[in-house]
Amino acid sequence: MSLSVLKQRYIALMLFFIDYKVLILCFTILVTVISGSILIEKTIFNGVGFTSVGIFNSLLPSLILFLLSIVSYRVIMGVYFFRTIYIIFLLSSFLACISLYSKYEKVTSEIQKIHSFTGKNVWVTGVVTSRESSNTFLFDSGKGGLGSSLIRFAKYTDLHAGQRCKLSVKVVQPSSFSEFDYKRYLFRKGIYSILDVLEYECKNGGSKLLEIRYSLERVVERAIPEPESSLLIGIMFGSKRVFTDGFNEALRNTGVSHVIAASGYNVALVANGIDVILRRINGRFVNILKVFGILLFSIFSGFSASLIRASTMSSIYFFALFIGRYCNKFSSLLLCITLLMLFNPFLIYDIGFLFSFLSTTGLIFLPSCFEKLRRSKFVKESVLPSVISILFTVPVSILFFGKVSVISVISNILIIPIISGSIFWGLGATLLNFIFPSLKLLFLIPYVQLLIFKYFVQISSNIDMVELSINPYIFGIFIYLSIFIFCLIKYPISSSNYYISRVRYINDRKYC
Repeated sequence: MSLSVLKQRYIALMLFFIDYKVLILCFTILVTVISGSILIEKTIFNGVGFTSVGIFNSLLPSLILFLLSIVSYRVIMGVYFFRTIYIIFLLSSFLACISLYSKYEKVTSEIQKIHSFTGKNVWVTGVVTSRESSNTFLFDSGKGGLGSSLIRFAKYTDLHAGQRCKLSVKVVQPSSFSEFDYKRYLFRKGIYSILDVLEYECKNGGSKLLEIRYSLERVVERAIPEPESSLLIGIMFGSKRVFTDGFNEALRNTGVSHVIAASGYNVALVANGIDVILRRINGRFVNILKVFGILLFSIFSGFSASLIRASTMSSIYFFALFIGRYCNKFSSLLLCITLLMLFNPFLIYDIGFLFSFLSTTGLIFLPSCFEKLRRSKFVKESVLPSVISILFTVPVSILFFGKVSVISVISNILIIPIISGSIFWGLGATLLNFIFPSLKLLFLIPYVQLLIFKYFVQISSNIDMVELSINPYIFGIFIYLSIFIFCLIKYPISSSNYYISRVRYINDRKYC
C-alpha cells in the first residue's frame, strides 16, 4: 500500500470522527476523567486541597488532544473545524468536571462519616454481597449506614451472599502492607472501612436475587468436587471463591485468574438463549426482552465491572435495534465506557474493566483485517480471538504488574479455548439440575473441561519461564500505534466508501 493511499484512509477516518462528533466528545471526556481521577486520589491521600497547578495538569491531556485535533485537520486535510472541536472540548470538559466534583464530594463525605466512627463499637445492619476470603466478606449497610465495607471475623464463618445481618463491630481504618498499598486498593473499590465483627446475627432474605444465586451455587457444589465447582461458579456468576493458597498461586503465576469471572461471553449466552426460546416472535420485540434479560442477569451476577461494560453495551445495541436504528459497535462501546466512567471515574483502576474494554475493542476491529487469510474454524473462533485479546491487554498488564511472563501469554492462548465452552455447558447443567436434581451427569462435560484447566494451570505454574520487565508507557505506545497503523492498512474498506469518496472530492478541489 502506497503512502498516498494510507494518507487517504487516515483522512477518511478523521472525516468519520467529525461526522460522529460523539466519538470526539467521548475521547475528550475519557482523557479528562482519567487525569481528574488521578488528581482526586492524590488530593485525598496527600491530605491537601485542589491547587491551580493540579487542576491545570488534569486538564492538560485534553487540551493537548484538542490542539492535536486542530493541527491534524488544518495541516493534513487543509480544512478548519476549529469551532466544532472547540465546542466539543468545552462541553466534554464541563461534563467531566461535574462528574469528578460530584465523585469527590461523595467520597470525602463518606470518609468523614467513617472517621467519626473509627475506633468505636457500633451496631450496623445490612446485606452480605460476596465472600472475599475464608473470614472476610463484602457488606453493604446502605447510605444510612457505613456504605460498602469489608467485614472481618476472627475465624472461618459460614455466611453467604444475600443474607441480612445485624452486626456489632469495631470500625477500623484500612492499613497498607510494606509491599502492597492495601488502603489505596480498597479505596479504588469504594471501600473505606473494615469492620471487625464482635457479635452477629444473620438470616436469609436480605436479597432475593442473591439468595437464588446462592441456591444455584449449591447445585454446582453438590454435583462436582472442589476446586472444579468453585471454578465453574466463578466463571458463570462472577462469585469470588476461596481456593487453596497453592492453587491461587498457580492461577497468578500462569496469568489466567481473570477467566474465573462472569464476562461478556455470559451476556452473549443470555441474548442467544432468548433468541432460541422466542425465535417465533417478532424480532424487534425480542430485542427489548434481551435488554431486560441482560439487566436481570447482571443484577443476579452482582454487577462485576466486566459485566457492567458488557451488559451496558449490549443493552444500548439491542435497544437501538428495537427502535429501528443502526448501531455501530465501537461507537456503542465507547459511549458505554464514557457513561460508566462519568458515573464512577475510579473504574480506570479496575484491571478487569480495562481488560474487558481493550479485548472487546480488539475483537471489533482486528478479525476483519484477517478475513482474506485461509484458516481453520478452530483458529478463527478460538486461537485468533485469544491472541487478539492478549495483544490488546498485555500493555495494561505490564502497567499494573511491572512485567509480563512468557508462560502467561502462552497459557492464555491455550487455555481460553478450553474454558470457554464450560460456561455454556455449566449454565445449562445448573439450570436443568436445579429443576431435576437427579441429573448430575449433565455436569460431566464442564467437569472434564475444568479438570483439564486445573491440571494445565498446576503444571504450567511449575515451569520456569522468562519474565520480561519493560517500560509500560513506551511498550504500550509502540503496541497500540503498531495496531493502529496495521488496521489502517489492512481493514477492509471499499473504494466506493462514502468517506473515501469525500477525500477524493477534497483532493480534487485542492488541485483545481
